[in-house]
Amino acid sequence: MRISDILGMSLANLWKRKMRTVLTVLGVVIGTASIVVMLSLGLGLKQAMMAQVGSAGGLTEIMVYSDAAYGSDDLLLDDKTIEKFSQMEFVENVQPQLIYSMPFQIGNYEGYMDIIGVSQEYLQKITIGEGKYPSAKGEMSLLVGNQMIMSLMDVKTGEWPDFESGEAPNVDFMKTPVIGGIEEGENYSEDDDTTDPEDLLDGVGDNADFSVPEDFSIDTNDFEDDSDADSDADSEDDSDAGFGDDTDFSPDDETGTDDAFEDDWEEENYSYFSDEMKRVKLNVSGITEGDLDTYTDYSYSCYTDIDTLKAFLKKNYSLNAVVPGQPTDKSGKPYRDYKYTQLTVKVDDADNVEAVLEEIQTMGYQADANKEWLEEIEKEFMIIEAVLGGIGAVAMLVAAISIANTMTMSIYERTKEIGVMKVLGCGLGNIRSMFLSEAAFIGFIGGVVGLLLSYSISFLLNQFLAPIFMADMYGVDMNISAIPLWLALVAIAFSTVVGMIAGFFPAQRATRLSPLAAIRNE
Repeated sequence: MRISDILGMSLANLWKRKMRTVLTVLGVVIGTASIVVMLSLGLGLKQAMMAQVGSAGGLTEIMVYSDAAYGSDDLLLDDKTIEKFSQMEFVENVQPQLIYSMPFQIGNYEGYMDIIGVSQEYLQKITIGEGKYPSAKGEMSLLVGNQMIMSLMDVKTGEWPDFESGEAPNVDFMKTPVIGGIEEGENYSEDDDTTDPEDLLDGVGDNADFSVPEDFSIDTNDFEDDSDADSDADSEDDSDAGFGDDTDFSPDDETGTDDAFEDDWEEENYSYFSDEMKRVKLNVSGITEGDLDTYTDYSYSCYTDIDTLKAFLKKNYSLNAVVPGQPTDKSGKPYRDYKYTQLTVKVDDADNVEAVLEEIQTMGYQADANKEWLEEIEKEFMIIEAVLGGIGAVAMLVAAISIANTMTMSIYERTKEIGVMKVLGCGLGNIRSMFLSEAAFIGFIGGVVGLLLSYSISFLLNQFLAPIFMADMYGVDMNISAIPLWLALVAIAFSTVVGMIAGFFPAQRATRLSPLAAIRNE
């Protein structure tokens, strides 16, 4: 019997029992859709995590931090460190970051910002929603995070509108002037050093005479007269003050002097600015992409060109001033060059990240890589996908039992037909193949329809649930469900194989029927 004949007879037999076939196929549809949708959720979350890692830095980047105490020159991050890392094998380039924190004022609101100086190459990786990138020339300009406005405090009330009312302040970084406060740096001076008492005796001979001369005396009467005069004067001043014995020095309740003083004290503390701070105007060139509900790694920071940030610090701090946030040597003296907060080491290939990371950590630096973190995340997502797939597999197991039941009932109903086929000389393999083909068709049709249903469910999830869930959890605008081509092909193949497995034992039973007994069967 030809394969086409076997397939034709299988389809004809399924069509004769349409209602039973439809119900059995429906079970496979539900099972296939359950598995595909569950796995697509795990894959969607994984892709979102990958996108978040990509926004923070690729798989070939290593972040290096200085974990050294002040005065340990070997572990501070500076231009010498960059040169040392650049000469390492597999390293393409090294990009520094310099962070300077300062208070700022915009309208009636104040906040605190971290200005991160980075290279122009790093700036280009940040997606802009409005404005343009900070320039490498001229005055320092800032690229403000899209959620910086949510960290503002009302100076008049001391309240944060975002926390109190859930509404963002009505200000625009691109239109409203922004004023920054330069904190006064501690000036280093050689005179500030504490003098050792033993240093005072340097140059004094061992025979030096520290005894008191015999004619040395102190006239205590001079001190007594002065003290008496002072006491008399004080008593006269007190008597002339005009206060009687019944004078009440308690706070005046009507004037509310204490309350007014307390209110003034609290109002002064609402502001981040002090009298010693120098106020400077800050230029805002752009705002990062995203609305107030979209969080990214750039949402709460301000970025600028690192060279313009250095020029800004040199302009506002003297050579001997200790810039806030910058380390000092053992004597408390500031370094002549600025020490970086972080270095980003770019490796040529992801396979070489581990070797470079280990070498940097051996030098004593604190370093980590996205690749290490991502590998741990992938292991967790494998567990999540396995659990989700297992939940869907339960529905497929029920569908497989339904297929087996359908095929068993079909064999009982077609016992005489099987006997006739055997008497006419039909081979056992052909009979087995015919029943396996019917089971495979049920699985295949159910897999195709189930896959179409999965795409429909995935579309609805991405259309309505993803904008809420993904933005809040990962800060990226991506789909929550992803069905790649390989998953679609595997789903159809899996449902077909499950159908064949479920129909194997009924088909095997059909081959064992006695031809004579089958013919006599009514």
